Amino acid sequence: QNRFSLFYALAGMMVFGGLMGLINSAQQVYVDIYGLGVWFPLAFAGMAGLMAVASFVNARIVQRLGMRRIAHFALIIFTASGGTLFVLSRLGDVPFLVFYGLVTLTLFMFGWVASNMNALSMEPLGHLAGTASSAFGFFQTLGGAFIGLLIGRYFDGSVTPVALGFTLVGATGLVFVLLAEKGKLFGTGEPVPSLSKP
Repeated sequence: QNRFSLFYALAGMMVFGGLMGLINSAQQVYVDIYGLGVWFPLAFAGMAGLMAVASFVNARIVQRLGMRRIAHFALIIFTASGGTLFVLSRLGDVPFLVFYGLVTLTLFMFGWVASNMNALSMEPLGHLAGTASSAFGFFQTLGGAFIGLLIGRYFDGSVTPVALGFTLVGATGLVFVLLAEKGKLFGTGEPVPSLSKP
């Protein structure tokens, strides 16, 4: 096992769990809280569309800025936007446009986090990358679905559980990244042990 790859894969699992938590709660939030009704699919599609835009933008800037810088920056903003939404939800009802703005920002950052962290987790694995990608994909999907289920089960008629879910998974993911990077963020990264064949 490679600890660098494992910790990045765990960080990716956490943020995926936040996405699944939103998906599990989306209809209750958009229909029951904000009363969007027939507009719910359009609002949901808008969020998904921004994630696609994030992937496109990432492809244009990743060679210039590097995977680490983008992933670390995005994970911090992901966590901060979730934390902001959580604080606002504890202060009172969150207006729809504020909620939607913060959630779309969070999901845009998710697009950057997911793309780059998956690539980083494969970086040291060399000829094992294909097998590792399948294994990591399995446990990230399984673990993320379980985390998302937990977030969804705590729906209480407010946006607080979703916001708290984003905050906690983001913060936990950041801890895993710090462990992978030995406490350093935004660097180009030290060479990591490779399992490539000589």
